[in-house]
Amino acid sequence: MLNDELRDKGELVDAQGLAGPEAAKNVVSGGAGGTVVTDGPFPEGKELLAGYRIVDVDSEDRALEIAARISAAPGAGGTPIRQAIEVRQVMSAPA
Repeated sequence: MLNDELRDKGELVDAQGLAGPEAAKNVVSGGAGGTVVTDGPFPEGKELLAGYRIVDVDSEDRALEIAARISAAPGAGGTPIRQAIEVRQVMSAPA
C-alpha cells in the first residue's frame, strides 16, 4: 500500500479520509454581529475532497511522483481511476 511505503521512507506526515460534503459546515466570522454557520458546501459537480495526504519530501518532483501514483490507483474493476490530484505546499501561519 502506498501509505505504508511512504511511512517506511519517512515521507508520510498524515493521511485522512474526510466526511462527505453533506456533513460540511461553512463558518464565517460576522465580527460584532456574531458567527454565521451554514450547511455546505455542496459540490455542483462530481468533484469533492474525499481525503488528503501530507507528505514531507525533498522536492516538488517527488510530490508530483506520489500524486501520479495516487491518480493511477485502481478503481472499479481494477481500472486506474485517473482522478486529478491537487498538489499544494503546506505554508506556515503568519507570526
